[in-house]
Amino acid sequence: MISLAYSFILLPIVNSIFIFLVPKRRGELFRPLSIFLSLIPLGLCFYMFINQDLKTSFVVVDSISWISAYGIDLIIGFSGMSFLLISLNCLLVLLSILSVNQDHGSSKGFLGSIMLLQGSVNGVFLAGDLISLFIFFEALLIPMYFLMGIWGGENKRYATIKFILYTVFGSIFILAGTIYTGVLSFQSSGAFALDFDSIANISMTSNQSKVLFLLFTFGFLIKVPLFPLHTWLPDAHVEAPTAGSILLAGVLLKVGAYGILRVSIPFFTEGFLEYQFLIAFLSVFGIIYGAIVAIVQIDIKKLIAYSSISHMGFVMLGISAGRYLSLEGAVIQMINHGITSGALFMLVGFLYDRRHTRRISDFGGLKKSMPLYAGIFLFTSFASIGLPGLNGFVGEFMILMGSFPSFKILSSIAAFGVVLAAIYMLWAYQRIFNGQLNNDENAVLTDLNSKELVAVGPLLILMLFIGVYPSFVESYIVNDVSIIYDAINSLSGGLE
Repeated sequence: MISLAYSFILLPIVNSIFIFLVPKRRGELFRPLSIFLSLIPLGLCFYMFINQDLKTSFVVVDSISWISAYGIDLIIGFSGMSFLLISLNCLLVLLSILSVNQDHGSSKGFLGSIMLLQGSVNGVFLAGDLISLFIFFEALLIPMYFLMGIWGGENKRYATIKFILYTVFGSIFILAGTIYTGVLSFQSSGAFALDFDSIANISMTSNQSKVLFLLFTFGFLIKVPLFPLHTWLPDAHVEAPTAGSILLAGVLLKVGAYGILRVSIPFFTEGFLEYQFLIAFLSVFGIIYGAIVAIVQIDIKKLIAYSSISHMGFVMLGISAGRYLSLEGAVIQMINHGITSGALFMLVGFLYDRRHTRRISDFGGLKKSMPLYAGIFLFTSFASIGLPGLNGFVGEFMILMGSFPSFKILSSIAAFGVVLAAIYMLWAYQRIFNGQLNNDENAVLTDLNSKELVAVGPLLILMLFIGVYPSFVESYIVNDVSIIYDAINSLSGGLE
């Protein structure tokens, strides 16, 4: 278990170094070699799925003494929730490499950056202490900076700087919270012990808990992102290359929600209870705002970006309600959004590679020239909307049912967001795929090839599998959710 845990961090880093060492003149090797190397971490996920009991709460598997004089250790561990998110990350990295066009596929810098990003994100999900969490949280900015800043679109400079400034600003609050927690730990035990077990035993006042909750949660919410901290996301998605958008929506947005579930709520529960209504209010505002703005978008990629703001609003509503069903639904929705949004950005990338435009008005009647693509896009849209039988339905249903007892009016308003989701997705589909095929450039577009089907196929299978069999995901997160719920329930007077 110990060596496998390190492998999820070290293997992607080693893989990226290996790619960088391949001579530039052998550019034809970069993409196939990257595909092979990215299969290894995903293979480890399958190995652990078969051979390890991962349906547990967070279990420490190893620690490294970093600053022994002050008792500061770097700790890694696993839980069912972190394993699912790591598996999603490893899968999306492989599929994003499969989906890249020839220009990006022949760039070792591009492919190496994807693998560095993979290792950093895995590190966040494996971190068992605040120092490790902060280090990996910051480390993922470096490859994302290169992916957007070098291989992004026309306004990549603006989008990249905005992304970095927002994230670094949030990191300042996380760092301040980490230092403050260390001071309280030192006052309690005589050591700056920042591992999760030690933090749980820190004696702190109600006001200290509220301050720490605000510091950590504000930093994490920028990454979610929660309205009104969301403005960096549409620009980042539009300017990022397809692989960057897949990973940004698929796993990077989950880092913020994961931090709240792993750190903010269990350790600073009094702060959560103080501010849960505010978070719920902003979540519902984000659900409706994101959906309404998505409806009026003329760029299909920006439409999906705003839909992510709406969907992550559902995740935060489930978390803020603090009930067992809503918390479970929030984690399931994190996984589901990673799958469906990753597939949507991939499909948009396939279309952009053919047509070199994302303006919805430039299309029309594409189901005649690209019938397979049209069918897959419709299937994925249904999953994103939350059609029963597909993965998107399960999480949103659990969130709305679970949050209703806590926030009746807010949950009722949030339910309208599901209707708006159907409007913006089906309205976009109508304009892109139905109608007359009048444009000659659209008439000659080729349908999906075998490489593209292999890239998007696993995500389609997961949409159906989780929609039909959601208890598979539920079985991995039940212990994580129970710990979070018990922390809330012990102070709230008994939420159901």
